[in-house]
Amino acid sequence: MTTIVASLLTSAGLGVGAGVNAYATMLVFGLLARFRPGMFPDDLAHFFSSTPVLIVLGVLYTVEFVADKIPAVDHVWDVIHTFIRPAAGALVAWAAVSNQIPRGAVIVASVIAGSAALGSHLVKASVRGVSTATTAGLGNPILSLLEDLFAFVNAILAIFAPFLVVIVALLVTLYFVHLSSRRPA
Repeated sequence: MTTIVASLLTSAGLGVGAGVNAYATMLVFGLLARFRPGMFPDDLAHFFSSTPVLIVLGVLYTVEFVADKIPAVDHVWDVIHTFIRPAAGALVAWAAVSNQIPRGAVIVASVIAGSAALGSHLVKASVRGVSTATTAGLGNPILSLLEDLFAFVNAILAIFAPFLVVIVALLVTLYFVHLSSRRPA
């Protein structure tokens, strides 16, 4: 039972990260699958760890890194990725947990990851919209760097310490509740 719970938390964590930056999350997973193949013996994990896929993910991450720092371009990028990030979250979750839990649970884990990716993507896009409105887009590059850092660290935590996903989610939720309670009426 603990393996299933850990796998579901890993999936949720990878989904959240993919919703913020799909390519960073998939790149971390692909590199871990390459250098720790015993952790991820599944065929999909082998696909992610292959040299051509890692190169493509690296290029896509670089494109996103640049596009996400340019006001207006970042919003177009987010609109396009509304459909890509949930699929990426579900796919990377499947690759990460498919060798650890029964197939039915893998499907549930992938749905959770895709849903988490969509949710975190929508939060990211909303925060970006507020940042654009309040800073004329000047705050967006700073937010983007924080998002990149979050995606990399979150992917590592989701894989190696999945129970921390709950703590991180709780802290982020409390932070946003605190921010919303400070708003003038």
